[in-house]
Amino acid sequence: MPEHAKHPTDERLKIALLLATNSGFVDAYTFHYHAERFASLQTGNIIQAGIALARKDFNGSLSFFMPILFFLLGAAFNGIIRHRLTEKKLSSKQHSLLVEIIGISIIIAINDHISSTVFITLISFFLAIQLDAFPRVRGLPFTSVMSTGNLRNVGVNLVQYYYTKNPTALKNVRLFSVIILAFLIGAFLSAFLATYLGQTTLIGSVIILLGIFFLLFDHSEENS
Repeated sequence: MPEHAKHPTDERLKIALLLATNSGFVDAYTFHYHAERFASLQTGNIIQAGIALARKDFNGSLSFFMPILFFLLGAAFNGIIRHRLTEKKLSSKQHSLLVEIIGISIIIAINDHISSTVFITLISFFLAIQLDAFPRVRGLPFTSVMSTGNLRNVGVNLVQYYYTKNPTALKNVRLFSVIILAFLIGAFLSAFLATYLGQTTLIGSVIILLGIFFLLFDHSEENS
């Protein structure tokens, strides 16, 4: 795509960076406070569910199957948002963000009254909404709740640049590298703030998501 090409507001790099920061923030929180588990990494849940089944620990396997199911339901629910809520003052992306913001706020409020499994399950639902709502950055596919695909993109584009010297490939290396860095920064901020805020640290996720919500009103720099 040409250097000067304009992209939709929701595909701007600053939006992708904040989404990645939020995911790193939330997963660091769940790792710290909920038995070293991640809310977005469903591959890990699938593997652990298989291990639990092999050990005939059926109750244990259920605690891993529940986040998987709700992650699937979250992605499906975002499809309902796109089809049922018309874009007027708010875009479909903003509708999705509002659901995520309200959902995480409710989870914060009931945190003391639910188990870790329920907590992880509910967070998985809302992270799936985020993943499905924001699938692209600057016209390129990316994942906002995990780094595996972004790491792959760095490696592929590095090799492409080595053989072709295509400047676009090098630009993509930088793009996906800063997104990966945003995950790291989110995790750092979450761990750092936990020292002072304890279990209320998750409020930071709501603040990040609100920032993204308001940035989506700005259409003045669509090629940024």
